[in-house]
Amino acid sequence: MATDELWTDRDDAELALAALPEGHPVRIVESFVTMLLGDSLQLEALAGFVTPEARDDWSDFSGARGYFMDQALASSTVALRHRGAADVAYVKLVPNVGPLVVARPRTDHVGFATLVWRRELGGWRVHAIGEPIPPALLPRTSRNDAPEYAGDRFVQVERD
Repeated sequence: MATDELWTDRDDAELALAALPEGHPVRIVESFVTMLLGDSLQLEALAGFVTPEARDDWSDFSGARGYFMDQALASSTVALRHRGAADVAYVKLVPNVGPLVVARPRTDHVGFATLVWRRELGGWRVHAIGEPIPPALLPRTSRNDAPEYAGDRFVQVERD
């Protein structure tokens, strides 16, 4: 982090991320992406971040790696929680340009990480990257039984 004279929007974003509790959906996404973009793909470790039901969909994780490398994305510092399904969360993926912490939600998102709370697996798991997936299509085993975090926003996601 920078000194007071050199403080930037990126420092604000890093501070907001650091203030999130361990296990928060945004921190899970950040850890997953950091591992994806590492020097080598650690398949077993990456598999631990995703829902077992979607594991085969991720294949060798090279598609996800390319997605993040090609688009230079950052994650929002706010989790969107599904209204009526607190065990489902969405994290916006936004271009890594401009201010990273803003007063209003960013509308320039590229996609979302959809996460599911899995108590039996020890926490949040990434199910998919792309469009947000409605709860009815997700492998939910802990319906509405997930920790709540200050600052989360609630949304409704339906499929046409």
